[in-house]
Amino acid sequence: MARTLTTDDILRISAQWQWTPFDAVVREDEHVKVVVSNGRATVLRAEAEPGGAEALVSRVRELAAEADPDCTVMWPIHAATEPPDLAEVLARVGAKVEEELDVVALRLPDPDSQLDAPTDVDVRRIDDPALLPDAHQVSSAVFGTPLPTAEFQEREAADVRKQVASGPARVIFRYVAYADGEPVGAAGTTLEDGVAKLWGGSVVESHRGRGVYRALLKTRMDEAAALGADLALVKARTGTSGPILRRAGFTVHGREYVYGMPARG
Repeated sequence: MARTLTTDDILRISAQWQWTPFDAVVREDEHVKVVVSNGRATVLRAEAEPGGAEALVSRVRELAAEADPDCTVMWPIHAATEPPDLAEVLARVGAKVEEELDVVALRLPDPDSQLDAPTDVDVRRIDDPALLPDAHQVSSAVFGTPLPTAEFQEREAADVRKQVASGPARVIFRYVAYADGEPVGAAGTTLEDGVAKLWGGSVVESHRGRGVYRALLKTRMDEAAALGADLALVKARTGTSGPILRRAGFTVHGREYVYGMPARG
């Protein structure tokens, strides 16, 4: 029998979704965990301190500045974030909403799927680390981030080899989409407890509107369902991937706001 996941269940899974880049600097204590990479300090854990939200914000900025004094703190906030006045305090210290993400999900397999992948887009799963530079090229162009450091590339290549060698136990998959032999899209999937967490979907500007994102989405959903996943979960940018996912049948369960502020206030 298929399990039943409520909206609260889905939002809880989404809130626990974390990723630490291979070359990141991690700063943490009993209440806070901050991951710093490429000038961004992402808050992965922030639990209430005795001094309330104000003390929590101060501690996050302190830890972020230890790793990179010039970094920008990126703090995801959602409906269940504690303390409940955290968004208000962030706004009061000058933090601005930098991203709005819809938390969307779809049961797998989806018998009503209307996804039609274009025939001129070739989606390849990265089982050979030699394809990783193509994914990096796309992600860097789309998100405006530097190409990964040599350390990051070496560790990611090692991780791909490890994941492939794990066979049926593999949980992380990366993909590159090609058009006319050129890399034009990239994406990834992490499988965890029957949930396919779809991340990093990106398409270079010159090929948007040509079905590249749909092709990446269909491949990931089909492969995840074949591996036993019963739910696809995405944190979708409201102005780009969000509308595509809704048209593909995904349901919006909530919204996450990512606040940004300088570490040194």
